[in-house]
Amino acid sequence: MSGAAGRVGLVLVSHSRELAGATEALARQMTGEAVAIACAAGTGDGGAELGTDATAIAAAIERVCGPAGAIVLMDIGGAILSAETALELIDPAIAARTRLTGGPIVEGAIAAAVRAAAGGTLDQVAAEARQALVPKAEQLGEAERPAAAAVAATDAAAPAAMVELAIADPGGLHARPAARLITRAAAFDAAITLENVTAARGPVPASSLIALASLGARRGDVLRLRATGRQAGEAVEALAALLQRGAPAAAHTAPPASCHAIPVAPGVALGPMVRLVRSIPEVPETTVDDPAAEAERLRRALDLAAQDLGSALRGTDILDAHQALLCDPALVDEAISRIERERCNAAWAFRQAIDAAAAIYRQLEDPYLRAREADVHDVGDAVVRALLGGAAAVLPDGPPAVVVAEDLTPSEAARLDTGRVLGVIDRRGGPTSHAAILLRGAGIPAVAGAAALLPDTGGARAGLDGATGEVWLDPDPETTIELERRQAALRASRRPPGARDGRLRLACGREIELWANVAGPSDARAAREAGALGIGLLRTEMLFLDRVDEPGEDEQAELLAETFAAFAGAPIVVRTLDAGGDKSLPYLELDAEANPSLGVRGVRLSLARPALLEAQLRAILVAGRGHDIRVLVPMVSTAAEVSAVRAALERAHETLAATGAAHRWPVATGIMVEVPSAALMAERLARQADFFSIGTNDLTQHTLAAERGHPRLHALADPAHPAVLRLVRGVVEAGHAAKRPVSVCGEAAGDPDVAPLLVGLGITRLSMSASAFDAVEDALAGASFADLAAIAEEALAVDDAAAARAAARRPG
Repeated sequence: MSGAAGRVGLVLVSHSRELAGATEALARQMTGEAVAIACAAGTGDGGAELGTDATAIAAAIERVCGPAGAIVLMDIGGAILSAETALELIDPAIAARTRLTGGPIVEGAIAAAVRAAAGGTLDQVAAEARQALVPKAEQLGEAERPAAAAVAATDAAAPAAMVELAIADPGGLHARPAARLITRAAAFDAAITLENVTAARGPVPASSLIALASLGARRGDVLRLRATGRQAGEAVEALAALLQRGAPAAAHTAPPASCHAIPVAPGVALGPMVRLVRSIPEVPETTVDDPAAEAERLRRALDLAAQDLGSALRGTDILDAHQALLCDPALVDEAISRIERERCNAAWAFRQAIDAAAAIYRQLEDPYLRAREADVHDVGDAVVRALLGGAAAVLPDGPPAVVVAEDLTPSEAARLDTGRVLGVIDRRGGPTSHAAILLRGAGIPAVAGAAALLPDTGGARAGLDGATGEVWLDPDPETTIELERRQAALRASRRPPGARDGRLRLACGREIELWANVAGPSDARAAREAGALGIGLLRTEMLFLDRVDEPGEDEQAELLAETFAAFAGAPIVVRTLDAGGDKSLPYLELDAEANPSLGVRGVRLSLARPALLEAQLRAILVAGRGHDIRVLVPMVSTAAEVSAVRAALERAHETLAATGAAHRWPVATGIMVEVPSAALMAERLARQADFFSIGTNDLTQHTLAAERGHPRLHALADPAHPAVLRLVRGVVEAGHAAKRPVSVCGEAAGDPDVAPLLVGLGITRLSMSASAFDAVEDALAGASFADLAAIAEEALAVDDAAAARAAARRPG
């Protein structure tokens, strides 16, 4: 399972901002974003001057110190004094979970990060940092070789497995493969050791970077890999494959040394390298004679940009964040104020507002929030194109290729044609960006942070491994063969079409159903191919957005029928229009609202526009003939709303029947539980609703009063929060009591950290993006319902989402 919550955090304290930043980058080469790392380095404006600041150190500790604690690494004497002072400034409970260590800042950070990523305790991580210089000193003959690291005693009766193999990596068991080995080993319920038979060193536990380094394993050395415990066999098989990657014994040779970027989306790509071509017009600094007219021109451009971005991001939750930016007062009001104050043109005014907002995100410590800078620029570029002309980024004509981009934006990622794009190398970007999320969802291999690796000229071939971050420029024949072997291995490991029947079985035999969230025909076809049991959420907004007029009833029915056809014979849940508020439909001329997420949206809008609602219901019923469709009502707060929609559905049926139009009837009618009042009143709502579908995105936002996409509230807006989980449990209990099916269709259903908690609370239907099926199946593999119920109970008893996620990660 992913994420830094629940693991020991690291704070790097240095007199030099550059040293701390480079150390963090080096540590992340080993662990990615698995560990929370914060730098407190330098003094003065932006840390440009040499020195340390106790207040900055205190803030860094507070950012990364979760339930598992944090360690602090310091460079020289003054940093120690500042760190000790920082402990006096923070909450005593946090200080008690913080450990200052005398380990070297560079080697210690790498060793500690790897141990933390593998789930090490505070004592274990601190010990790794302290011992970080031992392998270097031993290699240089400056210290006696210590005795082999202690190996925990194991039950002689426990299952055991052992294999001997020759190490294949040309660099031996160096830091990166050792880090991967430790992370992989931590996933198994087994005690795992490694011994260098050739050099007579070891055995040592496969949980310590320092211990593995003490083996001095070089290419060709014979290693003895041994595991004892419940998953001993699986552990040995998986780790042996990792160590033998490219081994001569398997008729494969390891590729030449590669450059390393940041892993973003798994998969291997190989092909010609092309650059993504952007056509953003240059923004002039000219002034205007009529500021009021120019402000109105900006407003029209905002509407056009919303349509442009909606077309690219339709059906994704990322669209919500972009639309929120397009009406954010910090951007729009600031730009209009600048037009009125300085008489500058609209493009220049909005670009200044965008640049100021992007700078705020760029300076944030949290990598997830820092990655939102690309979203801000994406919105800015769309508005500038609407004002000055220009088209969205395009690929040059040619065969399928590896695409190189400069900070790929979400709308650019969404527009990539998987038939033409073999993989993506982003010179900037990172694994937490919205573009990265879309690339993973589309199954496009990708790496980021590769600016130092790529020449400015194009035309070369490139290879990449999105799981390891490796990048090859103009790979030689030997490397090409290795990359093609990796591609073949990945294809063989994927579940083939038809292998999934939409159900997974827990160890106890309990069945969990996997449904798909879709936004249109292409999504539906991909979900059916991936093995979804049914459509758990069909977002009908696709029919209404990105147009200047309301879609006709026949047009709606035709488009819906195309989507339904992909799931012929399977259940399909169709959500009525969830618009209003920040999802603007210009042709409805909706009133502006100060707080759109709590305004006239969802079912409220539908009931306020009965003609719109009944036309949509008739289209759903006509398209649904011959299909197993169910109607889902969004943003329900009261039983009266459900009754009103059911009455409208009856009228739609009667109108169709009176004209002799063939249609589906009767149909089940359920509600989205995404408002706390609906969750709390679920027992009574069950009298009106045939089923419940919990929308964790809005339920989390409304329960914790934390707007999704807010740059400072990301950690709070987490569906793993015990308050949200308690509401989910209440809905499940009410549904079971009334014999009403309960599913989850929010992002939490596809989150491998949260899905086990939902199943433990009694959810048996999970609806998600089909690309998340494998991760969720892996998260639930081998668990029984009793295991998951136990961790869910533990998650309900903690104080925050980080602790709940930590509970989910502990073995059952």
